[in-house]
Amino acid sequence: MGVHPCTFVAACLCFLILPPALGPTNCQCGLYFAAAPAAAQEVHAQASQDLPADKLAVGAPHWRRGSGLVYGTITFRNGNDYPVRDVMVACDFFDEWGNPIGTKMTLIRRVVGPGRTKISGIYFTLIFANRLRANALAGACRIISAKRVREYPAPTS
Repeated sequence: MGVHPCTFVAACLCFLILPPALGPTNCQCGLYFAAAPAAAQEVHAQASQDLPADKLAVGAPHWRRGSGLVYGTITFRNGNDYPVRDVMVACDFFDEWGNPIGTKMTLIRRVVGPGRTKISGIYFTLIFANRLRANALAGACRIISAKRVREYPAPTS
């Protein structure tokens, strides 16, 4: 004993569409529905206007292989006016013939200030699908996410 999905959708549509079409009534619920799209657009505009990862770029990484790892140095270019932290980076990996074999991500837990910042000691294992791919090559990297560093006022005594 349940409600058919089409019946449920039809009831929801009637509830949303019919009250404004019937004209003014004593019900105040139409005001909430009318304001919902405008409020959603405002929230979306505020959320998307200043994402720290939008102005953060990765320079060409320099990779080395050894002991089943790929390790290297990445230069970040932060075009923001503020420092960022917890930068999530995804890097592509290829086999010795240039075929893609996977993508791996890592979290850089350092603060990346405005301008250029070189960070070394970034490493990935060369295990893909439970196999060690000792000849795997690391390729380009991209920013997935970053967090803005909040500035706290200096304590006053």
